[in-house]
Amino acid sequence: MKTKDNILALKKYWQIIYAILLIITIPVAIIANTVWITQTFRKNIDKQLQRQALGLADALNAAMSDRLDDEEAWQATLNRIAEEGEDLRLADIMIPDGDGFKVIASLTSTNIGKVVRDVNFVVSWHQDQGIAMLTNAAFLTRNDPFATRSFENLQERFWSVTFPLSDAQGNQKVLISLHLSLSNIDELVQQTLVRSYGILALTVCIVMLLLIVNTRLFQYAVLARKLKEVEQLKDEFISMASHELRTPITSLRGYLSMLAEGALGEIPDLAKEKVKMMLGSAERLNELVEDLLNVSRIEQGRLSIYLEKVDLAEVVVAVMGELDVQAKEKGLAFTYQKPAQPLPPMLLDPNRLKQVLINIIGNAVKYTPKGSVTVTTVYNPDDQEMTIKCEDTGLGMTAKEREHLFQKFYRVKTKETETIKGTGLGLWITKQLIELMNGEIFVDSLKGVGTQMSIVFPVRDADAMEKILAKQAQSIKAAAQKTSEQQVVPPRSEV
Repeated sequence: MKTKDNILALKKYWQIIYAILLIITIPVAIIANTVWITQTFRKNIDKQLQRQALGLADALNAAMSDRLDDEEAWQATLNRIAEEGEDLRLADIMIPDGDGFKVIASLTSTNIGKVVRDVNFVVSWHQDQGIAMLTNAAFLTRNDPFATRSFENLQERFWSVTFPLSDAQGNQKVLISLHLSLSNIDELVQQTLVRSYGILALTVCIVMLLLIVNTRLFQYAVLARKLKEVEQLKDEFISMASHELRTPITSLRGYLSMLAEGALGEIPDLAKEKVKMMLGSAERLNELVEDLLNVSRIEQGRLSIYLEKVDLAEVVVAVMGELDVQAKEKGLAFTYQKPAQPLPPMLLDPNRLKQVLINIIGNAVKYTPKGSVTVTTVYNPDDQEMTIKCEDTGLGMTAKEREHLFQKFYRVKTKETETIKGTGLGLWITKQLIELMNGEIFVDSLKGVGTQMSIVFPVRDADAMEKILAKQAQSIKAAAQKTSEQQVVPPRSEV
């Protein structure tokens, strides 16, 4: 049971665990890589300096091969090399003297003439080969065979090179001891390391920030997925609830209408007035349910558009006829300015077009306390566009209010609109329906002056309309065939 709980915990928090591992692993990997590179760089520099020290010995051998016994020439050569490069800090030229070695030339004048005994000198002389050793000033001070060396920085590093030189006959003549300081190189390397570690620290900080942001993005991704699931559940609930509400609301409206009309018997005037108020509330509830259903269908991509050849003027006249009573009750001048020439047929969904016009023109009537509401249809043959304009002398809107006009649940909230009923869904639905029919909607408004809504639809020629209708018919036929195939119940197998 405990193992199962651990597995479930890992599955639940795997993204957080993954992020923590990244935060630990990546900086450690970067640090390890930088340290390895810098150490390798230092080793390579040391090897190169070792070759340089041995190369200096070869150069001395070539320059003094015919003057190995010339003490003055040796001293002049050492002085010249020391002047040319400050890396050569110590140098001694020695010849055998009994069981030791006598200094015949040196960069340290007090060493000249001294006889010294040193293990490295003896080994190099008897094995007839050079010895190169990486050491520091502290070691040289403790093991100084001349007892004359002193250094300010005991951590200063040196390449100590000891090698014998032979004449043309192969006879060993002199022993050379050189000490090349690595202080300049170490200073450059240290500066490079400081920069490298500075860049490393900056890189680690940036990576840490990126990983932290990445972790937050993981959390946002989880949150977004959960929000999507909640949104889907919400849509499903709204769809189910709206469908379930339609039947009782339809029954309620029917019975209230019968009561108001006296079909179920005469009722007192006061009761009849209350029934009409209830019927109005039921109508508004029905509109809300229809709006919620439309929103659910649009968001889930289930709202179907069935295009037909439509006489636009005829639809506008029908809609204005339905809204004429409301306009007259408010005393508005409610007119449709018909075009002088017949309008070309439009390829639209007549039911959805009617819904759009009822929303647009109905809003104009609703938000116009006095004045007029005028509808016009304008055909532009050059652009092959049809424009439906609805202009009113109503409350109008500010520029800021216009920005949010087509958002869900948005309503202009002012003292004048407090008593006007609405859900804030109508214009959002209207915009979606217009776009589904390949149209666009524009709004122009001034506060206290009025509003003009413009709907623009493309106008197609006869051939284009026939092709679109034929394609739509094929799609409907294919969908119907697929539905019928899914509804076929396979025969039960007999045992």
